[in-house]
Amino acid sequence: MKTLILLALLISFFVIFYFIKKNKTAKLYEIDKPDFQQNLSKNLKEISGISYFDENQIICINDEVGRLFIYDHEKKEIIDTLEFEEDGDYEDVVFLDGISYVLRSDGQVSAFDINTKNTVKYDCSSHEVEEFEGLGYNPKSNALLLAAKEMKGEKAIFQFDLKNQKLTKKFSISKDDIKKNGKHGKEFKPSGIAVHPISGKIYVLASAGKKLLVLDENGNPKEQYNLNEDQFPQPEGICFTPNGDLIISSEGKNGQASISYFSFNHK
Repeated sequence: MKTLILLALLISFFVIFYFIKKNKTAKLYEIDKPDFQQNLSKNLKEISGISYFDENQIICINDEVGRLFIYDHEKKEIIDTLEFEEDGDYEDVVFLDGISYVLRSDGQVSAFDINTKNTVKYDCSSHEVEEFEGLGYNPKSNALLLAAKEMKGEKAIFQFDLKNQKLTKKFSISKDDIKKNGKHGKEFKPSGIAVHPISGKIYVLASAGKKLLVLDENGNPKEQYNLNEDQFPQPEGICFTPNGDLIISSEGKNGQASISYFSFNHK
């Protein structure tokens, strides 16, 4: 009788341990299984950044073109085009309260009001950074987040306080924070950044290295998604819908650009 009780307790222990481990390691997004993936028109072949715009819509920037494109993924088409500036090396965009913040690779940010068509410029350059490539927004600190692709020393995330208009380094990302990804090893050059609207965690996308790194507010790594090169030839844009669904855009390296949509698995 005692043996049966011990056996039942042992089985119960392993069942509980299995479910705890399963829930602990469960990914919030099934990166290899998008809800849908859509090819984009040639106007967005070099799509370099995206941001949530409205229901079923994202606002996009195309590298070297001074225009913003509103793409409706339900209609599967560009529904509007906004000219905001002359052509340049544009890397990312954040849409916030009617204003499109557009990042140039040298750290210059253009804040374009889509209603008044007025533009205010901010200098977010840093002597440490050779090239910026990702722009996000952190509502907790009311600051733009800038991801450096090329810089002196360790890769870093900077923040630009929109109230005080001051740029500071938020945290660094060391090689110890990065897990290997097949032939890409620990290579990690940020190409996009976004803050999760529910958890507040910071998602940093890397086209060079094919990784998506998730960090907390202080830069501590929490999880990492390794990206399939066939699925994401050149992933450079990332944003979230208000309910936490994830959208990643990829440039058309040897073909059409695309966006991939992933539902938020919050259970």
